[in-house]
Amino acid sequence: METPWAGRYQVIRVPVPDPQVLADYASLPLDPYAGGKQRHRRFAQYRMVFDRAHDDWSLELLPHRPFVQSSRINGFAGGVLRHFDPLRVSLAPQILAGARALGLDRDEVWQLNVHQNRLVARAGERGVSVPEGPHRDGHDFSMIAVMDRRNVTGGRNQLMPSGGGEPFFEVTLEPGQALVFDDGALWHHATDIAATGPAPGHRDLCVVAYNRWCNREYGAEYERHALACGESTPVG
Repeated sequence: METPWAGRYQVIRVPVPDPQVLADYASLPLDPYAGGKQRHRRFAQYRMVFDRAHDDWSLELLPHRPFVQSSRINGFAGGVLRHFDPLRVSLAPQILAGARALGLDRDEVWQLNVHQNRLVARAGERGVSVPEGPHRDGHDFSMIAVMDRRNVTGGRNQLMPSGGGEPFFEVTLEPGQALVFDDGALWHHATDIAATGPAPGHRDLCVVAYNRWCNREYGAEYERHALACGESTPVG
């Protein structure tokens, strides 16, 4: 029987990162907004259009700005400008694979938030995957791609109905796999990770938000609304 969420998500293959991309994850700065010393991050934002001459999506890097979510969307770290260092490597192969799989409207202009994340677990210290708990991020569509996974258990991605509840889908993504989904219709979560031995382990992610340009989460006007109004407000 078809569920109400059929067609709202899928697990896809994404290109395996180049060695220099994987190596860059080891130098990610600590995320000072997540609490503890387990989460590391860089961040970038893009404008994406469909290039009909080359029959594929094209990315334009936007000037670097802080990352911000409203406190209504993110009760853990929302309502503040989060300043992250910019990406130093290209994650375009994975970003574009997600755009193709989602079947995004080629007549629309899209704005993307891209997070390069490492979560670390150590002996006796779990890595908290999602400090804010089950949630949605206020985007049109999202992708969570696993780039590397070493010496850890857990990190199981879950999808649930909008508003929360029991997961109707769970998957442990392996390197080269990604979960793409309709962020407007579903909530998501991930279980914590634990080291499998005395040595630290990690889970490296490329997390992408795909927003129609009219719903973009970029620029001074968006930031002002997110900080002052407590909600993500389209900026036209």
